[in-house]
Amino acid sequence: MCAKRKAIDKKKVLFSDEFYTDMLFPDMVHAVLVRCPFSYGKITSVEFAPKTKIPDGTLLLTNKDLGKKNEVEILGTHIPLLCTGEIAYKGEPVAILAGEDKDALEELKSAIVIKLDKTDVKETESKFSKIYNNLSVSLKKGFLNQSPIEQRIISLKNTLENFEKPRELIVKRKIQIGSPEEVFADSENTAFIVEGKWSNQVQYKAHKEVEGCIVQYKNGNLHIFTPSQWLAQTLQTVSEITDIPKNKIFITRTKISASYTNSLFQNGIFAALASLVAIKTGKPVKFSLSRSEQESFIENPSCVKIAHKTALDKNGILTAMEIAIDYDAGSFNPLARYILDRLSLAATGIYNCKNVKISAKAYKSHNPPFSQLRAMIDSDSFFAIENQIQKIAEITGFSPVDLRQMNKAGGIQKSTKPFTFSFGRANDAINAVAIRSDFKRKYTVSRLAERGRLETEFAFSSPLRGIGMACAYEGSGFLAQDFEKSPLSLQVSVTEDKKIIVHTIPSSTRLRELWIKLILENIESEKRNILFESEINDELQKKAFPLLLPEDVAGNVSLKTILLRKCIDSLKRKKIDGTPFSIKKSLSAARKKLWNQEAFAGMPFYNTAFGTCTVEVELDPCTFREQLKKICVIIDGGKILNPKAAENVIHASIQHCLTSLVDGDALKCPVVSVQFTQSEDEPKQIGSLVYSILPAAYNAALSQAIAVHNETLPVQTDSIFKLMERHEELKSDAVEDEK
Repeated sequence: MCAKRKAIDKKKVLFSDEFYTDMLFPDMVHAVLVRCPFSYGKITSVEFAPKTKIPDGTLLLTNKDLGKKNEVEILGTHIPLLCTGEIAYKGEPVAILAGEDKDALEELKSAIVIKLDKTDVKETESKFSKIYNNLSVSLKKGFLNQSPIEQRIISLKNTLENFEKPRELIVKRKIQIGSPEEVFADSENTAFIVEGKWSNQVQYKAHKEVEGCIVQYKNGNLHIFTPSQWLAQTLQTVSEITDIPKNKIFITRTKISASYTNSLFQNGIFAALASLVAIKTGKPVKFSLSRSEQESFIENPSCVKIAHKTALDKNGILTAMEIAIDYDAGSFNPLARYILDRLSLAATGIYNCKNVKISAKAYKSHNPPFSQLRAMIDSDSFFAIENQIQKIAEITGFSPVDLRQMNKAGGIQKSTKPFTFSFGRANDAINAVAIRSDFKRKYTVSRLAERGRLETEFAFSSPLRGIGMACAYEGSGFLAQDFEKSPLSLQVSVTEDKKIIVHTIPSSTRLRELWIKLILENIESEKRNILFESEINDELQKKAFPLLLPEDVAGNVSLKTILLRKCIDSLKRKKIDGTPFSIKKSLSAARKKLWNQEAFAGMPFYNTAFGTCTVEVELDPCTFREQLKKICVIIDGGKILNPKAAENVIHASIQHCLTSLVDGDALKCPVVSVQFTQSEDEPKQIGSLVYSILPAAYNAALSQAIAVHNETLPVQTDSIFKLMERHEELKSDAVEDEK
């Protein structure tokens, strides 16, 4: 273990280049969660079954051991550390189990009895509750051969394991400009009305380090080693639960391998539970989730359903858009409003329309807290709007390229929607990707082939081809949030021993190296003299420490790079001679005034990058297997500081994305083309653009190939077969219409 202290002035945040899972402490114990196997009921007790052989040094902590410190409040959301009785969702933590041998702990979990309140069971079923409560039912016979009593037990068990409660509306957002209803009713001027329902629930598995921490309690101080991405909230939660003052809690931020919304607030909860174990045992405690827990409760994708109703005039101009967003936030999600706002902002994509109505609702449900890669929250909205545009093109006969260029913000129409974006050279990028992929010709050929299949008896003549296009933006510096008010700034200090300290935390090793290279190219120094430090200080702790912005939640990596360049420019004009000094640069506060949070209108980002993508698909109707032929991506991300590194990031994102579009299968593409438009504009964040454009373009291509609009991703193993059955139904309907 090698955690290097990079903090000064009595600050309590340290940094390590190691993963916490690689760290070892003498006499260390392990801790694991005990999760509830049911989705409904009220827990009365959690304890070991009678006659269970419990190893020495084993500790079981339940809600009753926490006393009044059994929940935390994060951004107005109350979240229990352990189940307080009423079960919120299947898999909710009910206890934390600690001991020397982690494998033995996993086995010991099966000896824990979870008892439910008998009053929650119907009177006629109460005689089976004792058997059920002790989880001792072992039925080896087939269901049909079981006695009525045994069948009743199974029925009760299934009810409690799979019970679904009604959802509760917790956040809503309504946005309207113009009168969409009047446009939809105006049959004289409205040439087309197209409706579609879309849902993108792709789960991007990280296969990297699982969430967790190591905690050591020594001499009245807590030392926490964890990959926290919300250091302020982790410190706040641990201090609140343990009653240990913040100045006695030292957090070592270990290496981060992936970013998820659930890891933001759950990290603090895990650290608090591990801290309680460390205090009670007096030993270092390592807590880590299992891989299945990581995928089910940290990386589980958000459930977003979006319905579109779109009106166009005879020239292909969008005249009205009605969009309904349904977001299942799960049982507890303190970022529900933030996520809903991001979904609402991206709902209209890159397009302008004079009449828009967006109705967005977030629900609390009886499901685990749903997660999302924070930088990819917009991707659900882009998936919906881009597939809606492709569907419009299929129905109306307009070219997908022309539709996008005619209706893009800053195009033929003036910007009339409540949101203002700058897409740079978006038209050039759309033209370039269309030419590079030969989109117009291939789209027309595939469309003619689609019509032929509908008109002929041989609908499944091989091969079936399709090509799809998608466009999206990625914003940097999200202004439409209400839990971070101060303008983004960055400070660089020079010490007496000529060390250069950058007062911020690089979000990745790659970004750290990029910043170091940027400094060394302009300032005469050595790599070992460049340090990075958190801006968390005592003054911030006193004022608004619990509400400090989580890392990258606003997409501020590119903005920090801009500010660093400004600091470097000032450093170049100063002499580094051993005299300590600091330079601080901030983005103009006037930029924030361009956004009106109360009206929820204006410019929601400091800047935006633009990306467009085409995907070609070829489908074998005999095996129902698709094969990707070519992917073209073109991005306008301003001035690319390291083109090779940027290209590698995009290629890696493409490969990561392809592993998740089809459930249980990884797609491959023999030809992948990535290009950046030449620009001298300020650098923009581009790391998540692929996740907003590639799934939509793939789905559009697949839909054209099978002549049926696929409404959801990921594609299941039998999805294409079922969709092609719908193709047959459509063909039959077309024949009947002709008759």
